[in-house]
Amino acid sequence: MNFHYSQIFLLVWIIGFWAYYFTTYGKVEEKHERTVNEKYGIRNKLGPLFGLAFVLWTVVIFIFFFHYNSINWIWKFSVLDTMPVKVAAIVLLSAAFLLNILFTRSVGQSIQDAYKDGEEPKLITTGIFGTIRHPAYLAFFALAIGCFLLIPNLISLVLMIYTITVVYLHTLEEEAKLLKVYGDAYRQYMNKVGRYLPKLI
Repeated sequence: MNFHYSQIFLLVWIIGFWAYYFTTYGKVEEKHERTVNEKYGIRNKLGPLFGLAFVLWTVVIFIFFFHYNSINWIWKFSVLDTMPVKVAAIVLLSAAFLLNILFTRSVGQSIQDAYKDGEEPKLITTGIFGTIRHPAYLAFFALAIGCFLLIPNLISLVLMIYTITVVYLHTLEEEAKLLKVYGDAYRQYMNKVGRYLPKLI
């Protein structure tokens, strides 16, 4: 069986994403979220929808890997099925993975340190967080767009729109939680640092 380079890239990307997640931030995320939510009486209503997006992308990517013709399922956008678009998508997905690593190294370490000391994780405003407030969510936007560009059909388009919508709404939910946890410190941070892109002023 011959594989297209986009099939191999996406499979390696998604396996790398899940492997990195479960061996780093994923080990502490659930415990951290549960502790904070119980302490402050917070409910993450969009959490399941947020997770579902990545499960669905994983399914789509695995189908694409074993069935390249799935790119033609339900209205393929032929204008996007070109080499320059695929190269742009690979660059975008590579940047997404890098953003996720930068996010994980900062947040994951902060949470682990807090649990060791029996304290609450500190508000992180340095590193990538000194440039944008939500590097992981920006990475997820890039993931959705990049996957759509590599598998340009109606299924991926709908999933991309779903992912972007859920991630954006989850960002608002997350910021409300952070304001509740960190108060004025987070409000001041919001005024200085852009949500997904650096502030120009």
